Parts: sequence; C-alpha cells; structure tokens
Amino acid sequence: MDAQDQLVRQSLDVANFATLAENAKKPVPNEAELRSLCDAANRERMDRIRSYARLNPDSDIAQANKHILEGTGESWSAGPCSFNITSAYGWAVGGGVPFGGLTPLAFLFGGKGTSWKAWASGTVVIGGSFSLDPNAICLSKDFRYVKTPIGMTRQGPAHFDGIGGGFGPSVTTVYFYSNGGTYWGTLMGTGLMAGYFEISRGQLELVWQGWKEPPG
Repeated sequence: MDAQDQLVRQSLDVANFATLAENAKKPVPNEAELRSLCDAANRERMDRIRSYARLNPDSDIAQANKHILEGTGESWSAGPCSFNITSAYGWAVGGGVPFGGLTPLAFLFGGKGTSWKAWASGTVVIGGSFSLDPNAICLSKDFRYVKTPIGMTRQGPAHFDGIGGGFGPSVTTVYFYSNGGTYWGTLMGTGLMAGYFEISRGQLELVWQGWKEPPG
C-alpha cells in the first residue's frame, strides 16, 4: 500500500470519530478572524451560484441549489478539524468534520486523484460553516447505511474544491459539494504547508455518524 492509499484508508477509519470529537473542543488561534474570512468565502461561493442560476434558471446547478436560491441564510458551524494532504501531481487528502451544535454528528473524508496544480504536503486546522443542514445531507440518497465496529454509519461520495499552500504560513480553503453539484459549505484555516495545491472537483468518500432520523 503506497502513502496515498494509506492516508485515505487511515482517514476513513471509524476509530477517528473519538479523536475528532476531542480535537473539536480545542481552541483555534485567530479563530474569529478565520471565521470572518471563511464567511466571506462562503458568501462569495453562494453569490456565484446565484448569478449562474439567474442566467440559467433551468440548469442542474440551479435545481441542486434551491436551498441557496430560496434560503433564509441559516448556517451550521463546522469544525475545527484537520485537513491533511500529500501530493505531487497524484494527490490524497483526508480528515474529518464535526458539527458542534449537532454533536455527535460528524463525517470523516478521504480521497485521491491527480492535478498538475497539486504539489503540497501538510496538515492544516480548518473550520467554517455549512449552508445546508448537515443532518439532511447525511440522510440524502447519496449515502447508504453501512455497519462498522462502532455501529451503523452512513457512507457515500462527495466532491470538494481546495486551494492552499505557498511559502510559510498560508491559508487553505476547502469547499464541499454533493456529487450532483449541491453546495454544502466552506472550511478555512492556516498552517505550515510545504508547496502549493489547487484541486477542482476532487472525489471523496465520506463516513457519517451521529445523525438523527426524522420523526415517524
């Protein structure tokens, strides 16, 4: 097993949920500033979707993002959590996202692919917000029930866009989407990273725990 396969496999290990919950309780340096920057990036991404939908009201993107076009501006806090990457054209990422107000709801993520703009390695602590109810995401048709050593989980695919790296401390931004193009939210953080990466429509596998089934 090479290093990239190992990163993905380790990232999706359900034993990580316990560590994820503990790490989410730790303070994040410059958290208020990062939250503000992340909110701005989130608004920019949603404004881009709205602009596209005005010109293409019948498009798949417009249909998949009605929660943004018709929404009330509600958001769900995500993180803090770690985003891990190793890349040299072939990239692999992994980590997990807890939702503090919805504890123990969280998901682990891992995936790999290729990009000529991905030449970085490092770990960054990130946090932010989702614009779509994470519990509804977890219970969507994209995810299936899978029994694991910690009990039943929900597992399935997703996409992300990510950019970060540079020389010294740098900002890393990660946007999460469903495979069908539904925008979920943005996470952002700072940290030391060797190199630079930019990944578009990267494929991920997600493992969820802690959802609440709807009444009835």
